[in-house]
Amino acid sequence: MIDFHSHILPNVDDGSKSIEETKALLKEAKNIGIKKIVATSHYASQCFEIPEYKRKEIIKELNQEENIPEIILGSEIFLTYNIINLLNEYKASTINNTNYILFELPLKESFPNLKFVINQLKENNYRLILAHPERYSVVQKNLNLLHELKDMGVIFQSNFGSILGIYGLKAKSTFKKMIKNNLIDLLGSDVHREKSIYPKIPQAIEKISKLVSHQQLENLIENNAEKILLGEDIY
Repeated sequence: MIDFHSHILPNVDDGSKSIEETKALLKEAKNIGIKKIVATSHYASQCFEIPEYKRKEIIKELNQEENIPEIILGSEIFLTYNIINLLNEYKASTINNTNYILFELPLKESFPNLKFVINQLKENNYRLILAHPERYSVVQKNLNLLHELKDMGVIFQSNFGSILGIYGLKAKSTFKKMIKNNLIDLLGSDVHREKSIYPKIPQAIEKISKLVSHQQLENLIENNAEKILLGEDIY
């Protein structure tokens, strides 16, 4: 299993607050069968701005630990009109040095000119993954937006915790609608704290397995993520 969305690096965003907490999270992940974790630390201007080289140093040091999941470079980038500059300047990071990027939107409001920015990124040869669409109020109110973004080539990563109601009933309902409409491509923990989501992922997988085929489940929790880490298309 691959955890495609995490905040496990210590002291870089609102996730892990110490190396000890990070090591505890890695142990939790290993205990439930996670073999790789994409460290998608937040990158948001004037808020979370730890540059790529510093995060690479942390990942390199952590990957020297024995008997832990492999940690892979990434970012969860808050969408902005200068996102290409952030990537070109190695502030924010692509996923595993491919041309895939994971981005997020405002939770409670729409992003002006969203499709314009997406097209701009596509013109610069980036492939786009939207983090946890089920959590955005604009998606909860209008699932058709995801169909439109899907037609533009956007991939969707949802959170395991959504099926458990961790983010509220609207997110849970939207997650189920997305599953029904084949709109989820990847799953991630979005873990920030120890003793939070990792121990609950087996329960989430059990619930999701009742909504999809075994092959679809494997694609969601591992196969599609593996292709993306290699820079390959998932379809």
